[in-house]
Amino acid sequence: MGGRGSGRRSSYSGKPETNDSMPLDIRKITRKGLLVPGSSFSWQWTVNDRQVAGISIRVDYLESMALSYRIKSTGEVVEQRVQTQTSVCHLGGQRHWFTCPRCNRRVAVIYAPGRYFACRQCGGLGYATQKEGAGDRASSRADKLRKRLGWEAGILNGSGDKPKGMHWATYQRLKSHHDALVQVSLHDMGRKLGFLHKLLDR
Repeated sequence: MGGRGSGRRSSYSGKPETNDSMPLDIRKITRKGLLVPGSSFSWQWTVNDRQVAGISIRVDYLESMALSYRIKSTGEVVEQRVQTQTSVCHLGGQRHWFTCPRCNRRVAVIYAPGRYFACRQCGGLGYATQKEGAGDRASSRADKLRKRLGWEAGILNGSGDKPKGMHWATYQRLKSHHDALVQVSLHDMGRKLGFLHKLLDR
């Protein structure tokens, strides 16, 4: 049985963030082939390859699973049953969902900011990106493009070469998008530094 509750907690307008509230994604469980009636397995959360929390999961039948975890701060063992459901995909097959224990909404991810798991809305959670400004968002998006292009992370590291095997048209499109995002981020940095200088000059 794994422990839960030792992770970092950030806030946005007083709200904890989804990334810090032990997200349990049924899509990942399904992809690993674990959503099988009668199966039991453990699930862990890691930070920098170090486990910070974990729970035990038992799939009792196709549309129900039991979660078992220990609150590290108190040592209390908590048992929670969560219902699941399926929907039919347009191209065949089916998709699995959690049923939020509080509002009964169909969701792919549930979180545990407190004692029990629930959907993001019921848990009062905010996304980490919600506290980012325009410059931060542009920098994050630019870094995603840099990763796709095989460049070193960090917009201040300059541009790299075209990845081997990538079409020139694709490369030019991605690079143009990257460069535009960099300009937005740098402009925001300049604005913040200017504001800081004004405060220091007072």
